[in-house]
Amino acid sequence: MGESTDGDQIGTTPPARHGGGAVVTSTFEELAPALPNEVADLRRKLTRWLGELPLDPESTHDITLATYEALANVAAHAYPDGHGWARLQATRTGDAVTVIVTDTGCGIPATRPRQSGLRTSGGRGLALIEKVTDQTDIDTSGDGTTIRMTWRPAALRDENAS
Repeated sequence: MGESTDGDQIGTTPPARHGGGAVVTSTFEELAPALPNEVADLRRKLTRWLGELPLDPESTHDITLATYEALANVAAHAYPDGHGWARLQATRTGDAVTVIVTDTGCGIPATRPRQSGLRTSGGRGLALIEKVTDQTDIDTSGDGTTIRMTWRPAALRDENAS
């Protein structure tokens, strides 16, 4: 059996290279139903994509953790009627990895009421995301939510840059 490469994976593009072999860009994109088992599968696919990058284990963990929190929020909150989609996009450009999780659900209320006893009412996911990212931007409305998370891991910095 032959080994698959990034180019063989649906939803990914192989890293572009220039000059001394440094990776310039690499992208990942998948769309899946907003269901717990489906978003878990998206996380596994992202983890495989991240494995192709020269990342340290702590950065990979933080990216995977924050992404899964964002995807879990889509599955738990975005579609009260239970029907919808989650889009996961990731890009490595230079020394940054950016992950975008998008839905077309009901949005995040300005005040999120906590309901005792509900397993989805923890209210800590967004705080955790902000803690482990270098930058987090959230755009939400009644037409959906986009969470853009960016990391600049030391392992991706070009040692020759001035």
